[in-house]
Amino acid sequence: MLIKRLTSMLVLIVLLFTANIVDAAESSTSLAAIGQKKQGESLTIQGTTSLQEVIVQVLRPSQTLLEMDQLTKAELLAGKTFTLPTDAPLGSYTVKVGSGSDVSEATFVVVASGGGDPDPGTDPGTDPGTDPGTDTDTPAKPDGIGELALQAVGKPDAAGLAKVAVTLEALDQAFANVQGAASSMLTLDVQKVEGAFAYETTLPAAAFTAGGMVRQLTLQTEFGSLTLPSNMFTQEDMAGTASVSITLRHVEADGLSEQAKAAIGNRPIVDIHVKLDGQPVPWANDHTPVSVSIPYQPTLTERNQPDNITVWYLNEKGIPVPVTSGKYDERSGMVTFSTTHFSQYAVVYVTKTFGDIAKFPWAQKQIEALAAKGIIAGTSEQAFSPATSIKRADFVLLLVRTLGMTAPAGESFADVNASDYFHDAVQTARTLGITQGFGDNQFKPNQTISRQEMMTLTARALTIAGKLTPARSGANLAAFKDAADVASYAAESIQALIQQGIIEGSDGLLQPLASTSRAETAVMLYRIYHRSGGM
Repeated sequence: MLIKRLTSMLVLIVLLFTANIVDAAESSTSLAAIGQKKQGESLTIQGTTSLQEVIVQVLRPSQTLLEMDQLTKAELLAGKTFTLPTDAPLGSYTVKVGSGSDVSEATFVVVASGGGDPDPGTDPGTDPGTDPGTDTDTPAKPDGIGELALQAVGKPDAAGLAKVAVTLEALDQAFANVQGAASSMLTLDVQKVEGAFAYETTLPAAAFTAGGMVRQLTLQTEFGSLTLPSNMFTQEDMAGTASVSITLRHVEADGLSEQAKAAIGNRPIVDIHVKLDGQPVPWANDHTPVSVSIPYQPTLTERNQPDNITVWYLNEKGIPVPVTSGKYDERSGMVTFSTTHFSQYAVVYVTKTFGDIAKFPWAQKQIEALAAKGIIAGTSEQAFSPATSIKRADFVLLLVRTLGMTAPAGESFADVNASDYFHDAVQTARTLGITQGFGDNQFKPNQTISRQEMMTLTARALTIAGKLTPARSGANLAAFKDAADVASYAAESIQALIQQGIIEGSDGLLQPLASTSRAETAVMLYRIYHRSGGM
Protein backbone atom coordinates (compact mmCIF):
# COMPACT_ATOMS: atom_id res chain seq x y z
CA MET A 1 0.00 0.00 0.00
CA LEU A 2 2.88 2.32 0.91
CA ILE A 3 4.64 1.52 -2.38
CA LYS A 4 1.44 2.25 -4.31
CA ARG A 5 1.00 5.62 -2.53
CA LEU A 6 4.63 6.60 -3.11
CA THR A 7 4.36 5.63 -6.77
CA SER A 8 1.19 7.70 -7.11
CA MET A 9 2.90 10.68 -5.51
CA LEU A 10 5.94 10.39 -7.76
CA VAL A 11 3.75 10.34 -10.84
CA LEU A 12 1.88 13.39 -9.62
CA ILE A 13 5.15 15.18 -8.85
CA VAL A 14 6.32 14.64 -12.42
CA LEU A 15 3.01 15.95 -13.68
CA LEU A 16 3.20 18.88 -11.29
CA PHE A 17 6.62 19.99 -12.49
CA THR A 18 5.64 19.63 -16.15
CA ALA A 19 2.45 21.66 -15.71
CA ASN A 20 4.05 24.81 -17.05
CA ILE A 21 3.95 23.49 -20.62
CA VAL A 22 0.14 23.31 -20.52
CA ASP A 23 -2.20 26.26 -20.82
CA ALA A 24 -3.18 27.26 -17.27
CA ALA A 25 -6.54 28.57 -18.49
CA GLU A 26 -8.03 25.12 -17.86
CA SER A 27 -6.99 25.11 -14.17
CA SER A 28 -9.79 24.37 -11.71
CA THR A 29 -7.56 24.50 -8.64
CA SER A 30 -7.20 27.71 -6.66
CA LEU A 31 -5.24 28.56 -3.53
CA ALA A 32 -5.98 30.96 -0.70
CA ALA A 33 -3.53 33.75 0.05
CA ILE A 34 -1.06 32.94 2.83
CA GLY A 35 0.70 36.23 3.55
CA GLN A 36 3.86 36.87 5.53
CA LYS A 37 5.15 34.30 8.06
CA LYS A 38 7.85 34.20 10.70
CA GLN A 39 10.41 31.46 11.23
CA GLY A 40 8.87 28.70 13.36
CA GLU A 41 5.31 29.93 12.66
CA SER A 42 2.49 27.70 11.39
CA LEU A 43 0.81 28.25 8.03
CA THR A 44 -2.24 26.75 6.37
CA ILE A 45 -2.47 25.74 2.72
CA GLN A 46 -6.12 25.83 1.69
CA GLY A 47 -7.99 25.97 -1.60
CA THR A 48 -10.53 24.45 -3.91
CA THR A 49 -10.16 21.92 -6.73
CA SER A 50 -12.22 19.70 -9.00
CA LEU A 51 -9.58 16.94 -8.74
CA GLN A 52 -10.10 14.04 -6.37
CA GLU A 53 -6.47 14.19 -5.16
CA VAL A 54 -3.68 16.75 -5.44
CA ILE A 55 0.03 16.94 -4.59
CA VAL A 56 1.07 19.83 -2.34
CA GLN A 57 4.65 21.09 -2.46
CA VAL A 58 6.31 23.93 -0.56
CA LEU A 59 9.57 25.16 -2.14
CA ARG A 60 12.23 27.20 -0.37
CA PRO A 61 13.55 30.43 -1.94
CA SER A 62 16.26 28.25 -3.56
CA GLN A 63 13.41 26.18 -5.14
CA THR A 64 14.42 23.10 -3.12
CA LEU A 65 11.66 21.03 -1.56
CA LEU A 66 10.67 21.90 2.02
CA GLU A 67 7.35 20.06 2.40
CA MET A 68 5.26 17.65 0.33
CA ASP A 69 1.96 15.86 0.87
CA GLN A 70 -0.94 14.31 -1.00
CA LEU A 71 -4.40 15.66 -0.15
CA THR A 72 -7.92 14.76 -1.13
CA LYS A 73 -10.33 17.37 -2.45
CA ALA A 74 -11.99 17.64 0.98
CA GLU A 75 -8.64 17.86 2.80
CA LEU A 76 -7.53 20.77 0.60
CA LEU A 77 -10.79 22.60 1.29
CA ALA A 78 -10.36 22.07 5.05
CA GLY A 79 -6.72 23.17 4.88
CA LYS A 80 -3.31 21.57 5.47
CA THR A 81 -1.34 23.13 8.34
CA PHE A 82 2.38 22.69 8.99
CA THR A 83 5.03 24.55 10.97
CA LEU A 84 8.04 26.25 9.43
CA PRO A 85 11.43 25.34 10.86
CA THR A 86 12.82 27.85 13.33
CA ASP A 87 15.83 28.22 11.03
CA ALA A 88 13.85 28.40 7.78
CA PRO A 89 15.68 30.52 5.16
CA LEU A 90 14.33 34.04 4.84
CA GLY A 91 12.73 35.06 1.57
CA SER A 92 9.93 34.14 -0.85
CA TYR A 93 8.52 30.59 -0.79
CA THR A 94 6.40 28.93 -3.49
CA VAL A 95 3.43 26.63 -2.91
CA LYS A 96 2.40 24.33 -5.77
CA VAL A 97 -0.84 22.37 -5.64
CA GLY A 98 -2.45 20.22 -8.32
CA SER A 99 -1.86 17.47 -10.84
CA GLY A 100 -1.08 17.41 -14.55
CA SER A 101 -2.21 20.58 -16.27
CA ASP A 102 -4.33 21.59 -13.28
CA VAL A 103 -1.75 23.33 -11.08
CA SER A 104 -2.03 26.40 -8.91
CA GLU A 105 0.77 28.41 -7.32
CA ALA A 106 0.94 30.84 -4.42
CA THR A 107 3.82 32.60 -2.72
CA PHE A 108 4.51 33.76 0.80
CA VAL A 109 7.41 35.53 2.50
CA VAL A 110 9.26 34.23 5.56
CA VAL A 111 10.76 36.87 7.84
CA ALA A 112 12.96 36.55 10.90
CA SER A 113 11.24 35.29 14.04
CA GLY A 114 11.78 38.70 15.60
CA GLY A 115 10.04 40.44 12.67
CA GLY A 116 11.61 42.78 10.14
CA ASP A 117 12.48 42.38 6.49
CA PRO A 118 13.46 39.05 4.85
CA ASP A 119 17.01 40.41 4.47
CA PRO A 120 17.56 42.83 7.36
CA GLY A 121 20.38 45.26 7.15
CA THR A 122 20.72 45.41 3.36
CA ASP A 123 20.04 49.15 3.45
CA PRO A 124 22.09 50.38 6.40
CA GLY A 125 21.78 53.97 5.22
CA THR A 126 18.17 54.19 6.41
CA ASP A 127 17.79 55.07 10.04
CA PRO A 128 14.11 54.84 11.02
CA GLY A 129 13.09 57.63 13.29
CA THR A 130 15.80 60.12 12.38
CA ASP A 131 13.38 61.99 10.11
CA PRO A 132 9.90 60.64 10.86
CA GLY A 133 8.23 63.43 8.94
CA THR A 134 9.65 62.45 5.55
CA ASP A 135 8.17 58.97 5.16
CA THR A 136 7.15 58.64 1.53
CA ASP A 137 5.40 55.26 1.94
CA THR A 138 1.65 54.93 1.57
CA PRO A 139 -0.02 56.65 4.55
CA ALA A 140 -1.34 54.33 7.22
CA LYS A 141 -5.05 53.67 7.06
CA PRO A 142 -7.28 55.06 9.84
CA ASP A 143 -7.67 52.98 12.97
CA GLY A 144 -9.98 50.03 12.50
CA ILE A 145 -9.45 49.81 8.72
CA GLY A 146 -7.19 47.37 6.87
CA GLU A 147 -6.62 45.92 3.42
CA LEU A 148 -5.52 42.54 2.06
CA ALA A 149 -4.64 42.17 -1.62
CA LEU A 150 -5.75 38.89 -3.22
CA GLN A 151 -4.41 37.45 -6.45
CA ALA A 152 -6.62 35.32 -8.67
CA VAL A 153 -5.18 31.92 -9.49
CA GLY A 154 -4.30 31.40 -13.15
CA LYS A 155 -6.31 32.65 -16.08
CA PRO A 156 -10.11 32.92 -16.21
CA ASP A 157 -11.98 29.79 -17.27
CA ALA A 158 -13.98 29.49 -20.49
CA ALA A 159 -16.85 31.48 -18.92
CA GLY A 160 -14.51 34.29 -17.85
CA LEU A 161 -14.52 33.27 -14.18
CA ALA A 162 -11.39 34.02 -12.13
CA LYS A 163 -11.08 32.27 -8.76
CA VAL A 164 -9.62 33.60 -5.54
CA ALA A 165 -9.43 32.09 -2.06
CA VAL A 166 -8.28 33.26 1.37
CA THR A 167 -7.68 31.28 4.56
CA LEU A 168 -8.97 32.08 8.02
CA GLU A 169 -5.33 32.34 9.12
CA ALA A 170 -4.66 35.06 6.54
CA LEU A 171 -7.82 36.92 7.60
CA ASP A 172 -6.92 36.69 11.28
CA GLN A 173 -3.43 38.01 10.55
CA ALA A 174 -4.80 40.88 8.46
CA PHE A 175 -7.31 41.82 11.17
CA ALA A 176 -4.53 41.59 13.78
CA ASN A 177 -2.68 44.27 11.83
CA VAL A 178 -5.65 46.62 12.07
CA GLN A 179 -5.12 48.88 15.03
CA GLY A 180 -7.01 50.87 17.57
CA ALA A 181 -10.71 50.09 17.14
CA ALA A 182 -13.24 47.85 18.86
CA SER A 183 -14.67 47.02 15.45
CA SER A 184 -12.51 46.34 12.42
CA MET A 185 -13.07 46.73 8.69
CA LEU A 186 -10.97 44.78 6.20
CA THR A 187 -11.04 45.22 2.42
CA LEU A 188 -10.22 42.13 0.37
CA ASP A 189 -8.89 43.74 -2.80
CA VAL A 190 -9.14 41.21 -5.63
CA GLN A 191 -6.61 42.21 -8.24
CA LYS A 192 -7.82 42.61 -11.83
CA VAL A 193 -7.31 39.70 -14.23
CA GLU A 194 -7.28 40.36 -17.97
CA GLY A 195 -10.20 38.66 -19.71
CA ALA A 196 -12.19 38.09 -16.53
CA PHE A 197 -15.93 38.74 -16.50
CA ALA A 198 -16.48 37.40 -12.98
CA TYR A 199 -14.61 36.84 -9.73
CA GLU A 200 -15.37 34.01 -7.32
CA THR A 201 -13.87 34.54 -3.88
CA THR A 202 -13.87 31.62 -1.45
CA LEU A 203 -13.67 32.43 2.25
CA PRO A 204 -13.75 30.21 5.34
CA ALA A 205 -17.20 29.93 6.87
CA ALA A 206 -15.70 31.00 10.20
CA ALA A 207 -15.34 34.51 8.74
CA PHE A 208 -19.13 34.81 9.02
CA THR A 209 -19.60 33.63 12.58
CA ALA A 210 -19.90 36.01 15.49
CA GLY A 211 -16.77 36.68 17.54
CA GLY A 212 -15.64 38.91 20.38
CA MET A 213 -14.63 41.70 17.98
CA VAL A 214 -16.99 43.08 15.35
CA ARG A 215 -15.48 42.37 11.94
CA GLN A 216 -16.67 43.67 8.61
CA LEU A 217 -15.35 42.46 5.28
CA THR A 218 -15.50 44.39 2.03
CA LEU A 219 -14.94 42.29 -1.07
CA GLN A 220 -13.62 44.58 -3.83
CA THR A 221 -13.34 43.70 -7.52
CA GLU A 222 -13.12 45.66 -10.76
CA PHE A 223 -16.87 45.19 -11.31
CA GLY A 224 -17.97 46.31 -7.89
CA SER A 225 -17.61 45.71 -4.17
CA LEU A 226 -19.72 44.10 -1.46
CA THR A 227 -19.65 44.96 2.24
CA LEU A 228 -20.36 41.69 4.01
CA PRO A 229 -21.59 41.79 7.63
CA SER A 230 -20.36 38.88 9.74
CA ASN A 231 -23.97 37.93 10.55
CA MET A 232 -25.29 37.87 6.97
CA PHE A 233 -25.73 34.09 7.27
CA THR A 234 -27.84 32.40 9.93
CA GLN A 235 -26.50 29.78 12.33
CA GLU A 236 -28.48 27.21 10.38
CA ASP A 237 -26.73 28.29 7.16
CA MET A 238 -23.30 27.90 8.74
CA ALA A 239 -23.92 24.61 10.56
CA GLY A 240 -21.41 22.13 9.14
CA THR A 241 -20.32 24.57 6.42
CA ALA A 242 -16.58 24.88 5.69
CA SER A 243 -16.45 27.53 2.96
CA VAL A 244 -18.45 30.40 1.47
CA SER A 245 -17.89 31.41 -2.16
CA ILE A 246 -19.24 34.75 -3.38
CA THR A 247 -19.27 35.55 -7.09
CA LEU A 248 -19.69 39.00 -8.61
CA ARG A 249 -20.17 38.82 -12.38
CA HIS A 250 -20.48 41.47 -15.08
CA VAL A 251 -23.38 40.51 -17.39
CA GLU A 252 -24.93 41.79 -20.57
CA ALA A 253 -28.56 42.83 -21.04
CA ASP A 254 -29.33 39.84 -23.29
CA GLY A 255 -32.54 38.12 -22.27
CA LEU A 256 -34.14 41.23 -20.81
CA SER A 257 -37.24 42.82 -22.26
CA GLU A 258 -36.68 45.39 -24.99
CA GLN A 259 -38.04 48.07 -22.64
CA ALA A 260 -35.56 47.12 -19.90
CA LYS A 261 -32.64 46.96 -22.35
CA ALA A 262 -33.51 50.39 -23.70
CA ALA A 263 -33.69 51.86 -20.20
CA ILE A 264 -30.41 50.29 -19.03
CA GLY A 265 -28.50 50.97 -22.25
CA ASN A 266 -24.77 50.38 -21.81
CA ARG A 267 -24.84 50.93 -18.05
CA PRO A 268 -23.40 48.13 -15.90
CA ILE A 269 -25.33 45.05 -14.80
CA VAL A 270 -23.93 42.75 -12.13
CA ASP A 271 -24.98 39.33 -10.92
CA ILE A 272 -24.20 38.33 -7.33
CA HIS A 273 -24.57 34.80 -6.01
CA VAL A 274 -23.32 32.49 -3.27
CA LYS A 275 -22.10 28.91 -2.89
CA LEU A 276 -21.78 27.06 0.40
CA ASP A 277 -19.16 24.31 0.17
CA GLY A 278 -19.30 24.66 -3.61
CA GLN A 279 -23.09 24.29 -3.89
CA PRO A 280 -25.18 27.25 -5.16
CA VAL A 281 -27.68 28.55 -2.61
CA PRO A 282 -30.07 31.51 -2.70
CA TRP A 283 -29.04 34.15 -0.19
CA ALA A 284 -31.66 36.33 1.47
CA ASN A 285 -31.69 37.88 4.93
CA ASP A 286 -34.27 40.60 5.54
CA HIS A 287 -32.55 41.73 8.73
CA THR A 288 -28.94 41.99 7.56
CA PRO A 289 -28.54 44.01 4.35
CA VAL A 290 -25.38 43.85 2.26
CA SER A 291 -24.03 47.11 0.81
CA VAL A 292 -23.10 47.04 -2.89
CA SER A 293 -21.06 49.57 -4.89
CA ILE A 294 -20.71 49.56 -8.69
CA PRO A 295 -18.20 51.79 -10.53
CA TYR A 296 -19.99 54.16 -12.88
CA GLN A 297 -19.10 57.15 -15.04
CA PRO A 298 -22.23 59.32 -15.54
CA THR A 299 -22.88 61.34 -18.67
CA LEU A 300 -22.96 65.13 -18.42
CA THR A 301 -26.76 65.07 -18.30
CA GLU A 302 -26.70 62.51 -15.51
CA ARG A 303 -24.16 64.51 -13.53
CA ASN A 304 -26.52 67.47 -13.61
CA GLN A 305 -29.38 65.31 -12.27
CA PRO A 306 -27.66 62.79 -9.96
CA ASP A 307 -30.87 62.05 -8.04
CA ASN A 308 -32.14 60.24 -11.15
CA ILE A 309 -29.27 57.73 -11.11
CA THR A 310 -30.60 54.67 -9.35
CA VAL A 311 -30.66 50.86 -9.37
CA TRP A 312 -33.04 48.18 -10.58
CA TYR A 313 -33.26 44.63 -9.31
CA LEU A 314 -33.90 42.26 -12.23
CA ASN A 315 -36.03 39.36 -11.04
CA GLU A 316 -35.94 35.80 -12.40
CA LYS A 317 -38.10 36.89 -15.34
CA GLY A 318 -35.89 39.88 -16.10
CA ILE A 319 -38.57 42.31 -14.91
CA PRO A 320 -37.07 45.41 -13.24
CA VAL A 321 -37.98 46.33 -9.66
CA PRO A 322 -36.71 49.66 -8.22
CA VAL A 323 -34.11 49.44 -5.45
CA THR A 324 -35.02 52.47 -3.37
CA SER A 325 -31.58 52.86 -1.78
CA GLY A 326 -29.78 53.18 -5.14
CA LYS A 327 -27.77 56.41 -5.51
CA TYR A 328 -24.70 57.86 -7.19
CA ASP A 329 -21.82 58.96 -4.95
CA GLU A 330 -19.78 61.56 -6.82
CA ARG A 331 -16.84 61.36 -4.41
CA SER A 332 -16.26 57.64 -4.90
CA GLY A 333 -17.52 57.40 -8.49
CA MET A 334 -19.80 54.56 -7.41
CA VAL A 335 -23.48 53.74 -7.59
CA THR A 336 -24.32 52.29 -4.19
CA PHE A 337 -27.29 50.46 -2.74
CA SER A 338 -28.15 47.93 -0.06
CA THR A 339 -29.90 44.63 -0.61
CA THR A 340 -31.23 41.76 1.47
CA HIS A 341 -31.01 39.21 -1.36
CA PHE A 342 -28.55 38.43 -4.15
CA SER A 343 -29.57 38.54 -7.79
CA GLN A 344 -28.96 40.72 -10.86
CA TYR A 345 -28.80 44.50 -10.45
CA ALA A 346 -28.53 47.25 -13.07
CA VAL A 347 -27.58 50.91 -12.95
CA VAL A 348 -30.27 53.05 -14.58
CA TYR A 349 -31.16 56.69 -15.12
CA VAL A 350 -34.85 57.32 -14.47
CA THR A 351 -36.85 60.50 -15.01
CA LYS A 352 -40.36 60.88 -13.65
CA THR A 353 -42.64 63.88 -13.28
CA PHE A 354 -46.33 64.66 -12.86
CA GLY A 355 -48.57 67.22 -14.52
CA ASP A 356 -49.83 68.76 -11.26
CA ILE A 357 -46.61 69.58 -9.37
CA ALA A 358 -45.39 72.66 -11.28
CA LYS A 359 -47.40 74.88 -8.91
CA PHE A 360 -45.45 73.43 -5.98
CA PRO A 361 -41.89 74.49 -6.90
CA TRP A 362 -40.71 74.06 -3.29
CA ALA A 363 -41.52 70.33 -3.56
CA GLN A 364 -41.13 69.55 -7.29
CA LYS A 365 -37.50 68.42 -7.18
CA GLN A 366 -38.11 66.21 -4.14
CA ILE A 367 -41.23 64.60 -5.63
CA GLU A 368 -39.46 63.83 -8.92
CA ALA A 369 -36.39 62.42 -7.15
CA LEU A 370 -38.37 60.10 -4.89
CA ALA A 371 -40.54 58.97 -7.81
CA ALA A 372 -37.40 58.13 -9.82
CA LYS A 373 -36.13 56.03 -6.90
CA GLY A 374 -39.43 54.16 -6.65
CA ILE A 375 -40.01 55.40 -3.10
CA ILE A 376 -43.15 57.38 -3.82
CA ALA A 377 -45.79 57.09 -6.53
CA GLY A 378 -48.50 59.30 -7.93
CA THR A 379 -52.21 58.90 -7.42
CA SER A 380 -52.22 58.11 -11.13
CA GLU A 381 -49.60 57.88 -13.87
CA GLN A 382 -49.94 61.62 -14.60
CA ALA A 383 -51.03 63.07 -11.23
CA PHE A 384 -49.36 63.30 -7.83
CA SER A 385 -52.10 65.21 -5.95
CA PRO A 386 -49.55 67.26 -3.95
CA ALA A 387 -52.12 69.17 -1.85
CA THR A 388 -54.01 66.05 -0.73
CA SER A 389 -53.59 65.02 2.89
CA ILE A 390 -51.75 61.75 3.52
CA LYS A 391 -53.09 58.95 5.69
CA ARG A 392 -51.24 57.54 8.71
CA ALA A 393 -50.68 54.13 7.14
CA ASP A 394 -49.36 55.62 3.90
CA PHE A 395 -46.93 57.88 5.74
CA VAL A 396 -45.55 55.00 7.84
CA LEU A 397 -45.20 52.87 4.70
CA LEU A 398 -43.18 55.61 2.95
CA LEU A 399 -41.12 56.33 6.09
CA VAL A 400 -40.08 52.69 6.53
CA ARG A 401 -39.40 52.33 2.80
CA THR A 402 -37.28 55.48 2.68
CA LEU A 403 -35.05 54.33 5.54
CA GLY A 404 -34.98 50.71 4.38
CA MET A 405 -36.10 49.50 7.80
CA THR A 406 -36.98 45.88 8.53
CA ALA A 407 -37.84 43.91 11.65
CA PRO A 408 -38.92 40.38 12.57
CA ALA A 409 -42.66 39.76 12.41
CA GLY A 410 -44.34 41.04 15.55
CA GLU A 411 -47.73 41.90 16.92
CA SER A 412 -50.22 43.56 14.56
CA PHE A 413 -52.80 46.23 15.32
CA ALA A 414 -56.40 45.05 15.44
CA ASP A 415 -57.40 47.47 12.66
CA VAL A 416 -54.54 46.51 10.30
CA ASN A 417 -55.28 43.37 8.29
CA ALA A 418 -52.69 40.97 6.93
CA SER A 419 -54.02 41.64 3.43
CA ASP A 420 -53.50 45.43 3.67
CA TYR A 421 -50.71 46.73 1.41
CA PHE A 422 -49.30 48.65 4.38
CA HIS A 423 -49.47 45.74 6.86
CA ASP A 424 -45.77 44.81 6.86
CA ALA A 425 -44.59 48.42 7.14
CA VAL A 426 -46.92 49.23 10.05
CA GLN A 427 -45.94 45.98 11.79
CA THR A 428 -42.25 46.86 11.34
CA ALA A 429 -42.85 50.35 12.76
CA ARG A 430 -44.58 48.85 15.79
CA THR A 431 -41.88 46.22 16.37
CA LEU A 432 -39.13 48.85 16.21
CA GLY A 433 -40.99 51.23 18.52
CA ILE A 434 -41.70 53.94 15.95
CA THR A 435 -45.43 53.86 16.68
CA GLN A 436 -47.51 52.58 19.60
CA GLY A 437 -50.92 53.35 18.15
CA PHE A 438 -53.84 54.93 20.03
CA GLY A 439 -54.64 52.36 22.71
CA ASP A 440 -57.05 49.43 22.51
CA ASN A 441 -54.61 48.00 19.93
CA GLN A 442 -55.77 50.55 17.32
CA PHE A 443 -53.59 52.28 14.72
CA LYS A 444 -56.26 54.18 12.77
CA PRO A 445 -54.53 53.62 9.40
CA ASN A 446 -56.98 55.66 7.32
CA GLN A 447 -56.92 58.76 9.50
CA THR A 448 -55.00 61.73 8.10
CA ILE A 449 -51.75 62.38 9.88
CA SER A 450 -51.05 65.74 11.54
CA ARG A 451 -47.76 67.51 11.06
CA GLN A 452 -46.70 66.93 14.67
CA GLU A 453 -47.54 63.22 14.37
CA MET A 454 -45.54 63.08 11.16
CA MET A 455 -42.57 64.80 12.80
CA THR A 456 -42.71 62.57 15.89
CA LEU A 457 -42.73 59.34 13.88
CA THR A 458 -39.89 60.65 11.70
CA ALA A 459 -37.74 61.56 14.71
CA ARG A 460 -38.30 58.18 16.32
CA ALA A 461 -37.38 56.37 13.09
CA LEU A 462 -34.23 58.43 12.61
CA THR A 463 -33.20 57.88 16.23
CA ILE A 464 -33.64 54.11 15.89
CA ALA A 465 -31.63 54.22 12.66
CA GLY A 466 -28.86 56.10 14.45
CA LYS A 467 -29.34 59.22 12.28
CA LEU A 468 -30.64 61.68 14.88
CA THR A 469 -29.10 62.91 18.12
CA PRO A 470 -31.26 63.79 21.15
CA ALA A 471 -32.62 67.32 21.42
CA ARG A 472 -30.86 69.90 23.50
CA SER A 473 -32.70 72.83 25.15
CA GLY A 474 -35.99 74.00 23.69
CA ALA A 475 -34.85 77.43 22.55
CA ASN A 476 -35.18 76.58 18.86
CA LEU A 477 -38.74 75.36 19.29
CA ALA A 478 -39.72 78.42 21.30
CA ALA A 479 -38.69 80.65 18.40
CA PHE A 480 -41.77 79.56 16.41
CA LYS A 481 -44.93 81.61 16.87
CA ASP A 482 -47.14 78.55 17.37
CA ALA A 483 -44.79 76.57 19.63
CA ALA A 484 -47.49 76.52 22.31
CA ASP A 485 -49.66 74.40 20.01
CA VAL A 486 -47.13 71.55 20.03
CA ALA A 487 -48.31 68.61 22.16
CA SER A 488 -46.03 67.54 25.00
CA TYR A 489 -45.47 64.09 23.45
CA ALA A 490 -44.13 65.72 20.24
CA ALA A 491 -42.03 68.57 21.64
CA GLU A 492 -38.72 66.71 22.09
CA SER A 493 -38.94 65.04 18.67
CA ILE A 494 -39.73 68.31 16.88
CA GLN A 495 -36.95 70.07 18.77
CA ALA A 496 -34.41 67.46 17.58
CA LEU A 497 -35.57 67.80 13.97
CA ILE A 498 -35.31 71.59 14.12
CA GLN A 499 -31.80 71.52 15.58
CA GLN A 500 -30.56 69.26 12.79
CA GLY A 501 -32.16 71.26 10.01
CA ILE A 502 -34.78 68.69 9.02
CA ILE A 503 -37.69 70.97 9.98
CA GLU A 504 -37.66 74.64 9.01
CA GLY A 505 -41.27 75.76 9.26
CA SER A 506 -42.89 78.46 7.13
CA ASP A 507 -43.25 82.16 8.00
CA GLY A 508 -42.24 81.40 11.58
CA LEU A 509 -44.93 78.74 11.96
CA LEU A 510 -44.75 74.97 12.52
CA GLN A 511 -48.49 74.36 12.08
CA PRO A 512 -48.28 71.21 14.25
CA LEU A 513 -52.04 70.56 14.24
CA ALA A 514 -52.51 70.86 10.46
CA SER A 515 -52.83 67.78 8.26
CA THR A 516 -49.73 66.74 6.34
CA SER A 517 -49.97 67.04 2.56
CA ARG A 518 -48.42 64.66 0.07
CA ALA A 519 -46.06 67.45 -1.06
CA GLU A 520 -44.92 68.10 2.52
CA THR A 521 -44.39 64.37 2.96
CA ALA A 522 -42.16 64.24 -0.12
CA VAL A 523 -40.00 67.11 1.15
CA MET A 524 -39.61 65.46 4.56
CA LEU A 525 -38.78 62.07 3.06
CA TYR A 526 -36.24 63.61 0.69
CA ARG A 527 -34.45 65.28 3.58
CA ILE A 528 -34.25 62.16 5.72
CA TYR A 529 -33.28 60.04 2.70
CA HIS A 530 -30.38 62.39 2.11
CA ARG A 531 -29.47 62.35 5.81
CA SER A 532 -29.59 58.53 5.99
CA GLY A 533 -27.13 58.20 3.12
CA GLY A 534 -29.69 57.61 0.41
CA MET A 535 -28.68 60.52 -1.79
